[in-house]
Formats: sequence, structure tokens, C-alpha cells
Amino acid sequence: MRVFFGVLLSPLLCLAQAVAPAISFNKTHHDFGKVMQGDKVSCRYEVTNKGSAPLRIKEVRPSCGCTYTVVGQMLLDSGETTTIEAQFDSAGMIGSIHKSLDVISDDPSAPIAQLTFEASVVQEVMASPSTVIFNNVSRAGSDASNIFLKSGNDSPITVTNIEIPNAPFLSCESQKDGNDVVLKLNIIGNLIPKGMSRGVEIMTVNTTSRQIPALLFRILWNVPLTITASPNRIVWKGSAGSEMRSAITIRHTGGKPFKILGAESTSPEIKITGATKKSAIEHKIEVILSAKAKAGMYNERLTLKTDNPDQGELEINVAAALR
Repeated sequence: MRVFFGVLLSPLLCLAQAVAPAISFNKTHHDFGKVMQGDKVSCRYEVTNKGSAPLRIKEVRPSCGCTYTVVGQMLLDSGETTTIEAQFDSAGMIGSIHKSLDVISDDPSAPIAQLTFEASVVQEVMASPSTVIFNNVSRAGSDASNIFLKSGNDSPITVTNIEIPNAPFLSCESQKDGNDVVLKLNIIGNLIPKGMSRGVEIMTVNTTSRQIPALLFRILWNVPLTITASPNRIVWKGSAGSEMRSAITIRHTGGKPFKILGAESTSPEIKITGATKKSAIEHKIEVILSAKAKAGMYNERLTLKTDNPDQGELEINVAAALR
């Protein structure tokens, strides 16, 4: 009897296990390759039931940035095929993009199957970098930097105009490099106006691209300070009700005499003494926090005005934490 049941039940168990749906795809990944930003593209995945029982596609869950359509029925008999179409909208995207769709079915061995696709989203003109920094530009010298305009559609880039308003010390020329363009940016130190030590300029580059006819770039620059403070920042910690003092030395880095024409503070509780209009290559001043200052946090700024043509002002930050 024991052998009889073993012989009888074994085929029944195998039969029960064999009667089940089995989801299969002609592919699980699609590569769109290069896609122009703003274009909408789609691809199709064929779904086949290779099992011996009906297959029900319960749901398709796309990741953000794509939608789907099931072209055909959601219930497949054994051997039947349907299609899932994925649509991808590249608007607002750039670079290498990877997306997925989860296909949820009643296949017991693969209840969640994942379909994926990728795309390289490009623009007609891709610029790098978008911000250029000229740090510590010598007034007696110059500096240069390159910006690269790369063609995203393999068509030649043509620059029609370059403008940097109100910055005669900056110049830019375009140079062809196959389909791409190199922008050669220069800054001339002796053309920087006296009294200016830093700035942010906007450069506009016009091209024949219909998608991106104008490109904007930020140019940050600064020249070394000729008049410096040591220390260049004051930090006080203590109890309210006590006067605090710090000595600061102001000097010309080139050893040229200069005058301190005035001194201002953003707080009435902070005073500056020792600032005279006497011409010297070095000045010693004292910064005083009044005993009347109340408990709290202070973040203030001192401004010294000078007669130096290259640097008319010097700012010193003052911080205090009073208990």
C-alpha cells in the first residue's frame, strides 16, 4: 500500500507543479542611444506566456519620467503574446538616464519582472564649464581660461556674437574644433578699474542653434588686496557688561604709504580708535566692543576707507558671543 500511494501521488504532484503560467520577454532592456533633449521616444517589449496555465498581467509600475501602454490583452493563454510599450519624455533631462518598469503578474516564479531602458540625453549645444573663476588676477598681468561648446547632434556649432557688458577688461574669442567650439576667455589686469577688487560678470554667447540660441556664463574675478588687515577677523567670547578690545594692523602689501580717511561700523556698540589720516605704510588701530553691549550673538562689519587708488575700502568682519 505504501508503494502504491508513492507511485500514484508522484505524477499528480508533478502535474500540479507543471500547470502554471510563465512570463517571458523578447528583451528586458532597451538602449535608445542619443536622444535630443525635449524629444519623446518609445520602445516595445513583447510579453509571452510560456506556461501551461493562463497568465494575468496585474499591473505595470513605471519609474518616474516614463509612461507605458499595454498593447493587447492583460490575460494571456498559454503561448499567447502581447506588447508593453514604454514612452520616455526627455524634457528637462540631460546626461545618462536609466528608467525601469515593474511588470507584476501571477507567475509564481517571477511575480515581479523588471524591464529597463536607458538613454543619453543631449542638447544641440552643451557648454562646460558654465562658470569661470579668475582668482588673484595681477593688475600688471593677465589670465586666460577656456570654455568648451560641444555639439550634441553632430552638426557644426556656429557662434554669431559674444557680449560681456561693462567689462572692458574681459575679452573672448571663438575657435572652431571640428563640430565643436572653444571659447578663449581673457582678463587683462591693468584694464580693471581702480578701486574695484572683485566682481561677477555675465557673458552671453549667441549661436545659430534653434534649441539654444543664447548661452549665459558667469565670470567671477578678484585681484589681490593691496591693503590688508592682521588679523583679518575679530572673534570675541565672554560675558555681557565687560568691555572687549582687539588690536589690528593695517598695512600696504607693496610698502606704499596710504591714509585711512574714515572708519565705520555696522553696530553702534563697536568703535574704532587710532585711525588717523596720517600717511603711512602701516597703521595700528584698536576695535572696542562697548560694555553696554547686551547678551547675544553679533555678526558685524567694519569698513575702513583709504586714499589708495587700487583699493578704496577694506572690510573686517567682527563676531561676538556674549553670555
